[in-house]
Amino acid sequence: MIHINVPDTQTLVEKDGITKYTAFNIHINGWFHAAVRFSHLYQVAEMIKQRFGSKYNGPDFPPKKLFHLDEKQIEDRRNKISKYLSTLVQNTDIIRSSLVEKKFLELQVNFFRTTSTHVSVDIYLGDGERIVVKCNIDSPTNVVLRQLSDQLGIKDPEIFLWNFGLFMACPKDTDGIDFNVLCVRFLRNFESPYISLQTANMKSTGHGIHHKLVLRKLIWDPRIEEALFEDSTLTKLLYKQAKNDFLVGNFEAVRSDIVDRLRSCEKNEDHIQFLRLCHLQPSYSYEILADCFSDNPRPNTRCSIKIGRRQLVLGFENGEEAIYRATRIRVWRISPPEEDGPMIFQFEYLMAKDDFEWVTLYTDQAIILSLLLQCVGTEILQEHRNMSIEQQLMTNGGGSGMSVFLEPSKAPLILKPTLSVPEDDFVETETNIMPNTSSQTERKTSSHSIYSLRSAKSAITSIEETSSLDRGDPLGVADLYDTSNDMFTTISDALPLHNSAFANITDDDL
Repeated sequence: MIHINVPDTQTLVEKDGITKYTAFNIHINGWFHAAVRFSHLYQVAEMIKQRFGSKYNGPDFPPKKLFHLDEKQIEDRRNKISKYLSTLVQNTDIIRSSLVEKKFLELQVNFFRTTSTHVSVDIYLGDGERIVVKCNIDSPTNVVLRQLSDQLGIKDPEIFLWNFGLFMACPKDTDGIDFNVLCVRFLRNFESPYISLQTANMKSTGHGIHHKLVLRKLIWDPRIEEALFEDSTLTKLLYKQAKNDFLVGNFEAVRSDIVDRLRSCEKNEDHIQFLRLCHLQPSYSYEILADCFSDNPRPNTRCSIKIGRRQLVLGFENGEEAIYRATRIRVWRISPPEEDGPMIFQFEYLMAKDDFEWVTLYTDQAIILSLLLQCVGTEILQEHRNMSIEQQLMTNGGGSGMSVFLEPSKAPLILKPTLSVPEDDFVETETNIMPNTSSQTERKTSSHSIYSLRSAKSAITSIEETSSLDRGDPLGVADLYDTSNDMFTTISDALPLHNSAFANITDDDL
């Protein structure tokens, strides 16, 4: 998933050191990606027109101008570029194309203006072990991961790409004794990990924050981990992360004798038994995110947040927890921040029979939270396909792309499935969105159409009939948000945001 924002422009100087030009600042997933001149964006638009022709039916890319533009005209051009990109990413035939992916990578590489072609990338495993990967500066994420798998001696790189992801992370504490990191960005194949890391650190080092590239598992169900035990290298990767997560307190053993057994397994280097003991601990296999604020149980309540095991868990200062099962989440959405506040992540949850309520979180990690929720949804979807875990690992499921837009009016975003299923399998319901009760976030809201699937089976059938365009995204299943505005955009090369996995909610889920 790619969230694109073109918030402003900047004036850059040509290589001759004299000529100046205006560049449009592109931010992806909340991070600066590149400053791109109009002519380069125009070339991308022309390539898309030639390659895809009538498949794109949105607003035209702004035309060239013979004369110099004033500030008002530049701002108008920026808005038109945003609207063009917003419509472009709604077309799954275009956004799933490797050409679009490659073009975004080229824009990033061209802006970076490096004199080196070959670089080294430090990637940290789950326990902090550093692996140096030599690659080209324009190597995208999947290429870097494949080179890492070769260095680690992994038998099947496809299974590795399926189950592990590359994240940008920063330390949770300042003492640096333990490898305790917070994942802040999920790197995808439209970007160079080396450039993304360098660009982020150039902006954050002055604030005392140094980011690293870390490898994290993208699986939460212990059964899937069991299926990976046949590969000793993959088992060791899982073990390294599990051991470190236990060391830094990301999960706890339920009994003291379990702690002793874990230490014994660690001493004897019994990786499989260590992991199987971890599987028995309810708090294992969660990704811990930064603290946020919630409107539950009261407005402006500070809470911790973690996601995994097919549920979202909020922890409060009084020691209580609120557990939200993914199978009871009907829809989720991301809204732009109120002024300088954090982004808003909301999901509609089945609180009781026939009683859906919106839960609101205020967090700057809304995007990565959405991506991780997609991972959980993927596991649920695969389970509905009635496939064994081994078949899931070896089968390549395809699907459509997805888009996310944040409107300039700051209206919330609603997710709707767009799979190729009969219209009878869709239910359209009008849902009244309740205004936030916090005085800091009061805003007007209105009714929105929310689409859900009556039957996950029909959606699954359509998925199985669609082949993935990208072997680096074997879980390629995705949806569209119900909007067409221009602030934030998503290009789907990520784990799928497939709400139909949660759509078959019944009273049994209570």
